[in-house]
This record gives sequence, C-alpha cells and structure tokens, in this order.
Amino acid sequence: MTYTHTKNYEDASIASILADVARAHRILELEGHGDMSMGHLSFRDPFGRGLWLKRGNLALSEVEGDDFILIDFDGTVLEGTGLRHLEWPLHAEIMKARPDVNFVGHSHAHYSTVLGASEENLKPYNNHGVWFAYEGVPRFAETSHIITTVPLGVAAAKALGDAQAILLANHGIAFVGSTVAEVTLTGIFLEKAARFQVDLKASGFVPIEPDAEETKEKFDRIYPAKAQHNFWTYFNRRLERVEGAFGIGISPIALPPGISSAPTPATAPTPLIHITRERVPR
Repeated sequence: MTYTHTKNYEDASIASILADVARAHRILELEGHGDMSMGHLSFRDPFGRGLWLKRGNLALSEVEGDDFILIDFDGTVLEGTGLRHLEWPLHAEIMKARPDVNFVGHSHAHYSTVLGASEENLKPYNNHGVWFAYEGVPRFAETSHIITTVPLGVAAAKALGDAQAILLANHGIAFVGSTVAEVTLTGIFLEKAARFQVDLKASGFVPIEPDAEETKEKFDRIYPAKAQHNFWTYFNRRLERVEGAFGIGISPIALPPGISSAPTPATAPTPLIHITRERVPR
C-alpha cells in the first residue's frame, strides 16, 4: 500500500497503534461482530489531521496494519488508497464531540442489533452488562438508515452523549474508547451482554435486575485498569491461536473443537500502558 506522506505514516507511534487497531478488528470478528465487509474502527490522528479509518471492502477478519486511510473531519482522504467507508461521518462527529475518545467502532453485531431493534434497554444482568453501569447504553432512533451524512453523524454523537456505546435502531451499534483496548472490550462486552439478555428473555424466566449502586461498585471491583489490560491480552492470545492455525481472514463460524490449543505465534500485542477510564457517579 502506498502512502503520500510516508514520513508521517512511518512514525513509530502511528504504525504501532494501527497494528493494534488492525488486531482489534480481527478480534471483534472472532467475538461476533463480523458482517461481510461491513464494520470498521477508527483512530484519532495524533498530529491533529483527522482520523485513520479502515478502508472499505475488507472483512474485519482481514484487516492488517496498512489497511487504513487518513481522512480529515470533513471526509477528505489525506493518505492511503482504497475506498472510504460511507459512514465516516459517524466516526468524525463522535470524535469532534468527544475529545476523550481516540477510537470509534461500528459494527452490526447480531445480538446487539436485535436489542437495538426492540424497545428493550440493556440491563446489567451479567458481568458484561456491568461494564455499562455508569452511563448505560442509549439508543439512536432518529433513523434506521446508515449514518452517511454529517447531520446524522452529529445527531448520533449527541445521542451517545458521555456513554461508551449506543444502539443504532434497526442497524447496529457504535462504541468508543480512549485506548484501543477500551474500545475493543466495549464492543465485545456489549455483544456478550446483549446475547445474555436476549437469552434470558427467551427463557421465560423472570429477570432479576441488580441494584444500580451495587452494579457501579461491581464495575469498580471487576474492571480496574489491570483487569482491562489482562482481558485485552487474553483476546490477543485467542486471536493468535486462531490465526496460528488458520491464518488471517478465517471466519470464526464453526471452528473445530480444540482451537484454543493451537500453537501460539511468538508475536504479541503492543503493551497497554495508558488506560484513563474513570467513572464518577452521576
């Protein structure tokens, strides 16, 4: 892949982060976020030029470190080759509205999309749902269409507010983070929590909703920075086992039993140094 300003792209910090963002795409595919070549993550450019967005026509499972284009906040492509995703305004407007957000994700994860197509709100019925104890998960219902215009991007960002994720009615989800680890865990935990809730409702059992303040205390106990780092490295190890056996681009559907015992390559994710997520009761 050819870049027009390689002196910037080859900056070690950008190259290293984009490699991790690529891994995050592939992890999300393994965790149920894949939908053909749809779905994407973005990374705020540290030089203030805009954001790095996965190029189009690639599945999440196929993304590598050079599969990104740099766009400004008006959508103009500054570096890289390949198609610009139509939903770039979703990423751009969230980043413009949220200075604390360095990474934005969008996918059509199945159970989260099921929840978003209903009037159900996500509840902290299990540990994954506890991740959202402070801000909850709002729903953007102004449209069921894809977010391809600046006004819709602005509206979606406003609906997101200070939350870590949002349900896009009859469409999918968006999720954010200050670090690549945080945005990845947010996407994974949202889908796991939504699946648990859908299964619980389908069981016919009467749900027990935990106390709100206790749920916040539970978040503080089970998701400190060290635990978040451990979970991020776990998902990276899992990715390495799958890719060590099958290569990059494999679908996680119907993997044979025992995949977790496949040989692990020597490569490892970039150590996570800064996790700034703090919660203040509202």
